[in-house]
Amino acid sequence: MTTIHDLRRRPSVLHVFKIYYPDLFGGTLTVIRDICAGLKNRFAFAALVCSRSKEPRHIVVDDVSVERVRSFGDLLSMPLAPTYPLSLWRRIARHDLCALHAPFPLADLVFALGFGRRCPLVVHWHADIVTHATLRPLVEPLMRRTLRRAEAIIVSDAVLLRKTPLLREFADKVHVVPFGIDTSTYDRPALARDSEREDRARHPTVVLACGRLVPYKGFDVLLRAAAGQTFDVWIVGEGRERERLEQLVSTLGLGERVRLLGCVPDDELVQLMAKADVFVLPSVTSAETFGLAQLEAMAAGLPIVNTSLATAVPLIARDGIEAITVLPGDHEGLAEALNTLADDAELRDRMGRAGRLRARSVYSVDTFREGIDTVYRRAIADHAARHKPASRQDHAMPSSIRVAATLAWSDMRHRYVRSILGPFWMSLQMAVMVMVLGSVIGQMSDTGTAERLPMLAVSLTAWTFLSGVVLDATGALQGAGSLIKDRALPPIIFLLQCVFRQGLFALHNLCVPVVLWLLLARHGSAHLLAAMPGLVLFIGCTLGLGLVLGALATRYRDLKPIIESSLTLAFLSAPIIWTTDFISHGSIVLRLNPLTHLFAVWRDPLATGHVDIMSVVYVLVFAAILAIASVVAVARLRKAVFWI
Repeated sequence: MTTIHDLRRRPSVLHVFKIYYPDLFGGTLTVIRDICAGLKNRFAFAALVCSRSKEPRHIVVDDVSVERVRSFGDLLSMPLAPTYPLSLWRRIARHDLCALHAPFPLADLVFALGFGRRCPLVVHWHADIVTHATLRPLVEPLMRRTLRRAEAIIVSDAVLLRKTPLLREFADKVHVVPFGIDTSTYDRPALARDSEREDRARHPTVVLACGRLVPYKGFDVLLRAAAGQTFDVWIVGEGRERERLEQLVSTLGLGERVRLLGCVPDDELVQLMAKADVFVLPSVTSAETFGLAQLEAMAAGLPIVNTSLATAVPLIARDGIEAITVLPGDHEGLAEALNTLADDAELRDRMGRAGRLRARSVYSVDTFREGIDTVYRRAIADHAARHKPASRQDHAMPSSIRVAATLAWSDMRHRYVRSILGPFWMSLQMAVMVMVLGSVIGQMSDTGTAERLPMLAVSLTAWTFLSGVVLDATGALQGAGSLIKDRALPPIIFLLQCVFRQGLFALHNLCVPVVLWLLLARHGSAHLLAAMPGLVLFIGCTLGLGLVLGALATRYRDLKPIIESSLTLAFLSAPIIWTTDFISHGSIVLRLNPLTHLFAVWRDPLATGHVDIMSVVYVLVFAAILAIASVVAVARLRKAVFWI
């Protein structure tokens, strides 16, 4: 781990975010890229991101080592990358500092739960959760724990601190470091000016907009503002809204005057700004916290039209000085502002010069880099000063895991002392159960028994693991009461022991479905990889259920028989041994039963390679709730000695 003496070498910094170049571009990505490029002589940078690309997992982008974790798409603006938390946990130990670009709840699962505490954390707060505000009650506790753990929090403008209640709780950690821009990059070359004059002969006014094609950017408002006007609109960017914007262009009859240019290289963007007359930032929500693109346009000497958001956007390009500011979502006001600038060349020139002066003097790239360097180095040094006590705290959870695993293995060995078949008695019992149930179910359906046996065996093995963990956990702390009272071992060890013990049992039972699958399954293991993300979610939810229900059953003794009977009812009302062709798909009980979806997210891909998106959503929400409840349960376990 880094000490103050080690700071003479280049510390290693890991940027943590959901995506990076070349998969997409945008404001946050530009900030990460500028930090890495500007401070590459002072720090060694790497990035851990998500990607849907099938290209190599490890790539190098502008001297930055980028590891891309496989993502299966996006859900509510969050990558479906179930292995990302595990990859992050493994990568943390290799670096001297983690720089989290928030909001990113997938990474909060790691930082909030206390993993990798030996590595200092700096949070770059880019925006609050606005687009999917209904999820705030689920993710805010995780975000709060992440911010509490962070050594420092970086914001681009003080208005974010004033307007964000969550940040105000940690005001003593917040550092204001305004984004910077290299204005020399946007000097209009003579060639661009000649091209600009030629273009203006054909297009009297060119309005340029830049950003990801997402709803909060307000590009649909811009298109409605362009309807019936004479100016042309060029939009640079790519994203999920492209198809809808293309449809809107067609509906409004703007095909001759609107160009959706997609992603363009940086040098081409500079040329486009040299050819444009006005830059517009029509964002409609506070998800747009700064508007780095308008700062780039100011550096290029363009007048700005922006919106009066409660963020830094109207503070960077000020109304009447560098910009004309209109109400968010007001396409008529936007059209009026654009026409005002289109008709007044002197006003355009005056605002453009004011914008360039402000970009050069207030938002200096050197000031930005020095600010980031100072915060990073101070975070590393402050954390190093507290390293020894932090080290003991960080080893608590890993040591608990190792002790729990050792106890579970000891249980397995002692349970089958002097036994001929040992734990494979469980496998024999599982084989008999599968054969009997398979025969009964085969008689009740048109499908042959042999075809149902592999999936039935897998389902029963998974159910045995889940129910075993839950039932074990409800009595684990009472059974270890003397050890807990004597403070010999922390209570969480005995709940984790249940998970490891049942996991060992499941591994022995697994030989039955494996043999049946190899002998009888039609499609072999073709869909095994597709089922892995769902299986990880299933195991994670089982762990969460064990921790939460184990703590609750210890605190409230009446819960244990209720949990046992509830498990039986849940099993009978879910398609575990009974396949879905026996049960109506419209059944309310079936749709609301968590077991239905917990099994569907891995069993459906295993059988067909596909899974219902509603099951994925259900399980992700269920897993998020369990994660939060598990954190609370583990924190309350310190009172277990008074419960027993």
